[in-house]
Parts: sequence; structure tokens; C-alpha cells
Amino acid sequence: MSKQKAAKGKMTKDEKINLILKFAMVILFLVGAAVFSYPFVVDSLNNYIDQQRIEAYQKELQQKNKKEAEALKKKKTAENKEMAAKGTSIPGMGIVADPFEENVGHNTSPGRKYFAKHTVGAIYIPKINVSLPVFDTTNDVLLDKGATILQGSSFPIGGKSTHSVITGHTGLPEKMLFTDVDKLKKGDKFYLEILDEKLAYKITNIHTVLPNELDKLRVVPDLDLVTLVTCTPYMVNSHRLLVTGSRIPYEKEMTKQIQKAKEYHKRRLIEYIVIIVLFLGLFFYWVWRKSVLIRSRKRTYDLVFQVVDTKDKKAIAGKKFQLLDHRGRKLEDALGDFKKVATSDENGWVKFEQIPGNIYHVVWHEGSKPYLKAKVAQLKDERLKLKTKRNLLEKVGKNKERNYQMVWQGGPDEEKST
Repeated sequence: MSKQKAAKGKMTKDEKINLILKFAMVILFLVGAAVFSYPFVVDSLNNYIDQQRIEAYQKELQQKNKKEAEALKKKKTAENKEMAAKGTSIPGMGIVADPFEENVGHNTSPGRKYFAKHTVGAIYIPKINVSLPVFDTTNDVLLDKGATILQGSSFPIGGKSTHSVITGHTGLPEKMLFTDVDKLKKGDKFYLEILDEKLAYKITNIHTVLPNELDKLRVVPDLDLVTLVTCTPYMVNSHRLLVTGSRIPYEKEMTKQIQKAKEYHKRRLIEYIVIIVLFLGLFFYWVWRKSVLIRSRKRTYDLVFQVVDTKDKKAIAGKKFQLLDHRGRKLEDALGDFKKVATSDENGWVKFEQIPGNIYHVVWHEGSKPYLKAKVAQLKDERLKLKTKRNLLEKVGKNKERNYQMVWQGGPDEEKST
């Protein structure tokens, strides 16, 4: 079959404008979706990186000499006892300024070694899907990357008369950190893995205080406490939210909760990647289909199908069909000198030959709803691909030939088509 250019195969001005508008709408949709999803994707990516950092530290700790690890624990335990003996010690007082008053999100990374040096473990809060590295000191650089132990508070390895204060930012654009800590309630649990120690805490008190109100962070005799501190209200940050947990026994089933928190962001990151790839795939498929449609207008194709009876599958002759455009409108003669009405022959075959590539509808009498939809599947094809309602159309013969058998269903206006 000749593949010469169709004389009237070019796009009209309205079609060009319509295509440009569709393309612009798709681009705007993708840009909007990217802007909307950016914080969630970046948060999942950062948390996944944090999890890798935590696992690397835990692996490094396991490889360390046990005597060295025990010596460090003894040192921190002694420091905790000394702090508890003072009685009036208030975390952070005279040691570090309010950590949340520093500008965040604009710090130059000091490098991997710096973070590895200050990483001492991890905190897990399953209820709000938090899995963060814990650093041994509080400053604006480390607060950008995870949770930090506030200077002047007990080192979080447990023990009576200890009160560790762990701080985390709220509302960073690229990372959630402690943003959802305000969703925690009394009775919820969080877990610490510090220097190979696994500790569990049950929330017993929640307070909102001014930045200079630090009394609730004091060591309480005989109690083993950890308080999570972050800014509140969201984006205002005028107060501090204190969520205090009391030590409870660590049980084996808690490991499952920790694992759930560990895997959450990895799973979510994979889901986001799949969605992004799917969206981009659909976009490029749409662009490719439009490209095929536009280029196909310079070629000609046949539209062929056979009409058979719904019961015995015998060929039906004398049924008249009309070719319409993609919107179900009559084709103008100016579009080209090709047959726009065809009647099934004695073998039931209906043939529209040498028609320009495009999207068409076929109806079985004038004024009826679209019966078949025809379009170019691939540029090199000789026949258009047909679609219709399920069980109404069946492909027969070799795939490349695109032979279709249409089951005739007729209707109350069947006589008009004969």
C-alpha cells in the first residue's frame, strides 16, 4: 500500500492550538505535582539516608572492642551520677543557648566524618514513624540532620536519677524530624538504641512551656526519664513542647515496632519512586502517542472489519457504516478524497481505504452513537487499530494484518441502515 503524504493531512489551526493547550496543561500538572510532593519525597530520602547512617554506626559499634565500648558506658554512667548528685543542675543552662533560636536549613555540611564522630545511636517513635540518628551534642548543624542530646542533661543509657533531654527540630522544609511529636499522647512509647543499649520509655507527661522554663528538665531522684523537646506551635515556635517518658522494661515484641519504624521511610521512598516513574512514563507515552498521531497524518491507512451474526457468526452483507472524526462529527469532503461511507460486502467485510492517519469513530447508521473507535497503533502499520465494547469485537488472523470480526447486535433502528 502506498505511504504517500495525504493532501489534506496537516493539522488545522484549531487542532494545533488545542494540542499546545493540552501539552501546557500536562506540563503544569506535572510541575504542580512535583512541587506538592517535593517535601514528602525529600523527607523520605533524608530519612532513608539517616537509616543508612544509623546502620553504619551500629555496625561500626559491633566491630569495636567490647572493652572500649564498656569503658565509654562506665564513663557516661559516672558523669550521670555526678550530675544527679549536684541536684540543681538544669540542662543547657550556662552551656548552650536555646538551640531552636539558630537559623536552620542553611548550614554547610562538615562532612561524613563529623556526623559519624557525633553519632551515638538512634531514636525510634513508631506511632509517628520517626527513625532518627541521635548525636551526642546539640548544635544547629546536627539539629538539621537528626535528634541531639542537650548538653547538661544525662547521657541516655538509663539508670536511676537520670534525665536525658533529646531535642529535634519541627517543620523543616526538607525533613520532618520531630514535626509530629505533638501527636503523641500519654501511654505512647518510644525507644532508644544508644551504645548498643536498647531502652524503652512510656510517655507520662506532656507540657508546653516558654523557652526559659527549664524546671521540668531537672533530674528526679530514683527516676529514669527521657524528655523529647521541640518547638511549638508549628511555624510560630514561640514555646517548647516537652514530652517526657519514664523507663519501662524492654521486651522482645518491641523489636517489631522498631523494625516497622526503620522500614517505613524506605518503603515510602520506594512507593514515591514508583509513582514518579509511572507519572513520567505516562507523560512520555502521551507525548509519543501525540507524535505518532501527528506524523501519521502524512500517511494513509485502511480501516477494515468483518460483520458477523451474534448467534451463528455468519457474515452479514448490506450493512452501511459511516466514518466520523474523533469527536463523532461528520468528516468534511475537504479533508480528502476517500470513502466516508462503506457497506459490508457479501462476505461481511467493511473497508475504508486510503484514509489519513487520525482517530476516527465508526457508526452503523447516521445519527447513532459511536460503534467503533479506530486509531493508529504504530506508524508503520497498514491498518488502523480498532476498539469497541467488550465481546463486540474480536481480532482474527495474524496480528500484523489487524483483521477484526465485529459481532452484529443491531437495534430498534436497524431497518434504517439497510
